Amino acid sequence: MIQHRIPVLLALGSFAALIAAAGGVAAEQNKDRTGAPGSSPVCTNCHNGSGSATSSFEVLDAGNGQPVTAYTAGQDYVVRMVVDGGTGSYGAQGTVVLDNGDNAGSFSNPSANTQLENVGGRHIMEHNSPSASPVFEATWTAPASGSGPANFYMSGLAVNGNDATSGDVYAGSSMTLPEATSSMSTIENEEAPGPWLTQGTWQWVAPAQGRLTVMDGSGRVVIARNVQQGEGIHWTLGGLNIVHFATPSGSSQRWKLAGTR
Repeated sequence: MIQHRIPVLLALGSFAALIAAAGGVAAEQNKDRTGAPGSSPVCTNCHNGSGSATSSFEVLDAGNGQPVTAYTAGQDYVVRMVVDGGTGSYGAQGTVVLDNGDNAGSFSNPSANTQLENVGGRHIMEHNSPSASPVFEATWTAPASGSGPANFYMSGLAVNGNDATSGDVYAGSSMTLPEATSSMSTIENEEAPGPWLTQGTWQWVAPAQGRLTVMDGSGRVVIARNVQQGEGIHWTLGGLNIVHFATPSGSSQRWKLAGTR
């Protein structure tokens, strides 16, 4: 989340030159480094240590705190950016956009270590200083009905506190959250044929043009792609498979499938 000449985002040090973006690269450099379409290059140019770290999103129902696998238009959710790994401090920057790159909904109520920014019209949630906590949180209000999938992009950092960027570990993440439907509507007035399991591999043929999303039981997106009528898709995923297919007209079908491990 920096330029070559400014080794700064999340570098912990007492010198101002070393912490020029420690307060957030959107806030201090007006940069979107989330990895979303149209964003600036991500943080690996300087934060490229050999340690191990991962990043992920959690989207929770604001009422019961349970993870969701689809959003309801206009509803509030708790969005968490989580960095896992490292032993020092943490930072993250994220956004949520529609397929066309527009903002998907809006952010509000950031946690104490999180701030909300705007870069070129794109909404951003990011750390406000190097954080001892690896979790960054805000309320996300889902977009209007018919907006389509919400695409989450995140850049996370685990830093070692050596007053430089050396050894700092970058971890990027993305996920897609489909829009929920009020009922299991059908594709072109006929129930779309569901995926089937053959020798450990899921097989499926698109009954119409549309978008296919496949997630595991934790909500991690395995497949998110546009498909054409008659196109064959296959994937291998054990455990719970959550499959959603939607056409441009708004018809959709969802399946929960139990695979083998």
